[in-house]
Amino acid sequence: MSDARITLYRDTQFGGRAVAMGPCGTSHLGRDEGFNDQASSIIVQRGIWLVYNDTDYSGPVHVLTPGEYPNPGAWRGQGNAISSLRPLPGVKGDGMLILFKNGSYGGRMVPITGPTADLKSIDFNNAASSVIVLGRSWLLHRDANFRGTTWPVSSSGGPDQNGYYPSASGFFDNDAISSLKPQ
Repeated sequence: MSDARITLYRDTQFGGRAVAMGPCGTSHLGRDEGFNDQASSIIVQRGIWLVYNDTDYSGPVHVLTPGEYPNPGAWRGQGNAISSLRPLPGVKGDGMLILFKNGSYGGRMVPITGPTADLKSIDFNNAASSVIVLGRSWLLHRDANFRGTTWPVSSSGGPDQNGYYPSASGFFDNDAISSLKPQ
């Protein structure tokens, strides 16, 4: 999403030093902004943001939509522990599915907008451990060319029925998706 925007504040209630981030986010707030583990309040102006406790998009993650978060409790955070963040490349309602290399939306992120007969073509075969569905229903396939075991996922599925699948558990086999397509 090209216009994603978020601002982190050192103090609660949007006070103190502020760091504004655009569509690239950062994998290391300490190195890139000198702001590791310092955010006590957040305003998400545009986009859906994944906010991670640890660097390199790892550790506990919080999904933030546009709005104001005056303290860590507002985003269910623990203290001011934020070390990396990135926006999703789309918004709810887009016909998009996003694959992640690691559980809890960690590691490499790959957005998919249409049928993909072989994930080898994008170097992501048998690599997905978590998924976010921003729109439509999708069929995930164990084998290339839409063959083998099929797992349905949707923007109203997942453990919280919101399209977010932080792990494969109970929804698809971990590191086993080779092709996928919208229904």
